[in-house]
Amino acid sequence: MRRWPRRAVLAAALLGAVPHPARAQSAGQPTAAAVAAPATGACDPAQGNARLYLDCLAAAAKAGQERLDAAYAGALAAIRADEAVAPVQRQRWANAMDEAQGRFVRWRNFECQNIAPYEGGAARRTVGGRLMGPDGLGQRLLCLIAANDARRADLSRRYPPPPGWTYTPPAAAPAPATSPPPPDIPPAAAPETPPAPTPQPEIPAPTGPVRIIDMP
Repeated sequence: MRRWPRRAVLAAALLGAVPHPARAQSAGQPTAAAVAAPATGACDPAQGNARLYLDCLAAAAKAGQERLDAAYAGALAAIRADEAVAPVQRQRWANAMDEAQGRFVRWRNFECQNIAPYEGGAARRTVGGRLMGPDGLGQRLLCLIAANDARRADLSRRYPPPPGWTYTPPAAAPAPATSPPPPDIPPAAAPETPPAPTPQPEIPAPTGPVRIIDMP
């Protein structure tokens, strides 16, 4: 019997036993693209336009993130609505769920950013030893879609929202207020020209013989 690496077992348990593409192909199980197919819809890599394909995957990843946010909010609502648990315990439960979601996001981001690009054959096309082009980016997006869908399905199964609960997406951050234009400042008045000095009458030079005074 094949023994799975410990990291793969933990990852599969966290994501509801959804394998990653490289491992899935060797085990004869669906690839990440197949797992993400319901979310990607019409995203077809065979259409020949890499930009349209990546744009489609990016839109699917965004929609999947919104569905995950709704499922997570519903799980918190289910926890807070469980009156069989003391309020203080419900708060601890919600805090633990919040920490678990944060750890999932960090794990997902690392996995999809640093590991997924090597899967699906993208690692065979490198420039200077670095993954380049749409293949690596496509693998990242497929990884995000698959991980988010698996996490959403797991939360929805374990924590169905209470009856009558509806999800309200968080309000978008308001656009930064623009500063009003500065008031019109009148131009500075030209400095006044100082008055011309009053001419002084000329003192005539002394006339006559010069007298020399002897000093003692």
